[in-house]
Amino acid sequence: MSEFLVAYDIKNHKRLAKFARRLEKTGIRIEYSVFYVRMSRDDMAEFAINITDMIDTDEDDVRIYEIVDYGIALGNADLLDELFVIR
Repeated sequence: MSEFLVAYDIKNHKRLAKFARRLEKTGIRIEYSVFYVRMSRDDMAEFAINITDMIDTDEDDVRIYEIVDYGIALGNADLLDELFVIR
């Protein structure tokens, strides 16, 4: 099981509400547009494919970051090996 942060900026209120309802079923809301989701990498890849039908890729921005436990570090965040950006 892996852990992910899903952050989004969706312009249309109807799409935003639908997207948020979908995430509320699978994750925990951390901020207004940020969710913590725990699932396998394969399930997250399938989720990323499925949400492209819910958003307008020209207007909306959805980012999925895998949480990797490297301990606490101060400084620049440059460990972005696993990053999904849907445009």
